[in-house]
Amino acid sequence: MLGLEIHVDGEGCWPDIAEKKMTVRHITNGMQIAGLPGGLKSGKPSVAIRIDLDDNEVVFAETSLVLFLSAADALKARYGDPRK
Repeated sequence: MLGLEIHVDGEGCWPDIAEKKMTVRHITNGMQIAGLPGGLKSGKPSVAIRIDLDDNEVVFAETSLVLFLSAADALKARYGDPRK
């Protein structure tokens, strides 16, 4: 089962980063999103997110299209639609 935690107000939502003194890479480019038809075991579509890091590593994350759109809906409800 895929999971996606949604924080519509992200200020301070990950205190463990500072507490555990984690290394953080703040990426603002080199990101790609792809729809994968039939990406889930159920045959439903998924969304893949690719992030290219500076050291030639790639982060690949995947969630369902339903969860991805739910996150977008929650953020739009909180902040409005900036395209308008």
